[in-house]
Amino acid sequence: EHPDISLATVYRNLSLFKEQGLIRGQSPSIHYWAVDGERFIGEFQLRTQFTDKVMTEIGSIGYAVRVTEWGKGYGTQILQSGLEIAKAYGMEKVLLTIHENNVASIRLCEKMGGKWQDTIEACNDAEGHHSIRRYWIMLS
Repeated sequence: EHPDISLATVYRNLSLFKEQGLIRGQSPSIHYWAVDGERFIGEFQLRTQFTDKVMTEIGSIGYAVRVTEWGKGYGTQILQSGLEIAKAYGMEKVLLTIHENNVASIRLCEKMGGKWQDTIEACNDAEGHHSIRRYWIMLS
């Protein structure tokens, strides 16, 4: 049983609203919507099991910030809150898989303590063949 986490932060009144999902054959996923007042800012996903797909494609953490909100510090806040959530779920470490061209996300991950493990080749319908960098963030 996972804890029921309701996380609201004071920075810009950003609130995270939780949605839990189970997709057959995938790690359980907890999805948070980041909202400032009534405005959607971004999202955060936590996958609590290190399945093959998590290890080679989607990582145990995923986050995104709406394009109109880039450069305002929301990515940092969403990831920081997400790491606290992962810790509350008893995780000792999380894996982030980042497209090699996503410089902003690579910088943010490294700023939050992410340690580069390796770069692997991936392929999916949305992006075709591409390289992803895998980073571990230790939570303890």
